[in-house]
Amino acid sequence: MSFVYVLAQETTETAAKGFGLNLDIPSTNLFNIVIVLGLLIYLARGFLTRTLGERRQELETSIKEVEKRASEAETQLQTARKNLSTAQAQAQQILSEAQQNAQRLRQQILEQAQMDIAKVKESVDKDLQNEQQRILTQVRLKVVQDALARLKETLPGELDEQTQRRLLDQSIQQVS
Repeated sequence: MSFVYVLAQETTETAAKGFGLNLDIPSTNLFNIVIVLGLLIYLARGFLTRTLGERRQELETSIKEVEKRASEAETQLQTARKNLSTAQAQAQQILSEAQQNAQRLRQQILEQAQMDIAKVKESVDKDLQNEQQRILTQVRLKVVQDALARLKETLPGELDEQTQRRLLDQSIQQVS
C-alpha cells in the first residue's frame, strides 16, 4: 500500500513540476521497473500461457508415447518369455527323444552284435565239425591204406582174391 502511495505522490509531484528530469535514481528505477514488469506481464501473459500450454501438451504427449512404448516393450517381453519357455520345452523334448533314440539304437546294436556273435559261433562250430569230419575221414583213409598195405605185404600169397574182397568190404563198412 505504501508503494502505491509513493507512486501517487511521485506522479503528483511530477505533474506539478511539469515535464522534467527526475534525478532521484532509486525511486525512478523502481517506478520504471514496476512499469516494465507490468507491461511485460500484460503482454507476455498470453505468450507464456500459450508456450507453457504447448510445452505441457508436448510433455503429456511424450509421457503417453513413453508409456505406450513401455507397454509394447512389456508385451514383447512377455511374448519373448513365452517363446523362451516354449523353446526350452521343445529343446527338452528333443533331448529326451534323442536320448530315447540313442538308447533304442544302442539296444538294436547290442542285439545285432549278439546275433552276429551267434552266427559266428555257429559258423565256427560248423567249420569245426567239418574239419573234424575231414580229419576223421583222412585218418580212416590212412588207417585203411596202412592196413591194406600191411595186408598186401603179409598176405599176398596167403589170401585168394575172393577173401581179399570180403576183407576189403568189411574194412570199408567199418570205416563208414
